[in-house]
This record gives sequence, C-alpha cells and structure tokens, in this order.
Amino acid sequence: MTKAAAILLAAGRSSRMGQLKALLSWKGVPLIQYQIEQMKLAKIDEIIVVLGYHSEQLKQTISMYEVKVVENDSFDEGKSSSIRKGVQSLRRMPQGIFISAVDQPVPSEVLAKMVKHLKHTEAAAVIPTFNKKRGHPILFHGSLKNELMLVNEETMGLRSIIDKFQKQITYLDVNDSAILLNFNRPEDYYSRRGGSK
Repeated sequence: MTKAAAILLAAGRSSRMGQLKALLSWKGVPLIQYQIEQMKLAKIDEIIVVLGYHSEQLKQTISMYEVKVVENDSFDEGKSSSIRKGVQSLRRMPQGIFISAVDQPVPSEVLAKMVKHLKHTEAAAVIPTFNKKRGHPILFHGSLKNELMLVNEETMGLRSIIDKFQKQITYLDVNDSAILLNFNRPEDYYSRRGGSK
C-alpha cells in the first residue's frame, strides 16, 4: 500500500489574485514548484497535479518533476471537480490522501508529521492546527477515497466529509503558522512574502 498521496489543486483562474497563483514566487521558486518539492521531501509516494487554466504554461513550469499531471476541463465548476479528477487518477490505494491547494504552501516537516500521525491513529482525517486554529492541507485516510470522488460544490465540497466523519478526525498541533497561509488576494501574498513564520 502506498503510504501517502497528494492531490495538488492548481486548475483555477486566480481571479482575485489577478495573476496565476501557481507562478507567484515563494522561497525563491514558483509556488507550484515549492509545493511539489516539499511533497517530495516529505516522501509522499504519489503526487497528482490537477491543472486547468493556462495548463500548458504550468506543465512547462513543472516538467522537471516526476508527478502525474491531470487536466480538468471543468475547472470553472469549482474546486470539487478538480478533487474528483485527482482522486480518480490515483494509481494505488494510499494510506492517506492530502488535498492541497497551490496557494497554501506548507513545509515538508508538517506534511511528514501528518503522515506519521495518521499511521499511528488510523483517523478518518488529520487536520493541522496552530494556536488552536485549523489549517491545511487536510490528510484524509485512504479508506475515504470513494467519499472524495463524490464531493461537489452543492454540499460544500470537503466540508460534507468533515461533518460526516467529525468524530473520527484528529487535530494535530504542528507549531507552524504556515498552515494558515492562504493567498487569495494580492495583499494576502505580499504581506507574507518571504517568510512563513
């Protein structure tokens, strides 16, 4: 069984940012490269990158990495469509499945802690926290693969799974404020550029 897989969501238009979030510089490289590199360092076995808007440009940006690229032509339908595309593309049944957004960069140490925690607890999902605030990404147990393939915007995407399995979810204090980063608008990005703590 694959220990962990990651679905990296990078299909959206980045309308509120005004430019492609995946190409914003973070720690000296484009965000999409940073995310993949951290996943590799965390020994995540299978990485699936879901692209949509400007997919050809982003394919070139990540061409040096051994990842599986999946194109979502329905990206305008919302994030749930990309989650379904990514999960359907998993080659093996992993022990855990990260659902990661390209504009929420998290260091490898956090990802590795979460994988270890899932292995020891067998929780339905692991959600990282910092100062009692919930962050991202969420690591779902592999047994929820079918649930993830059914997510849709009408039922608030991943929220429906979190609500359904709330008693089987664990929260892990990772002592890193990076899990709270979310670059929706230019001010979100420029206020934190260059540091995650």
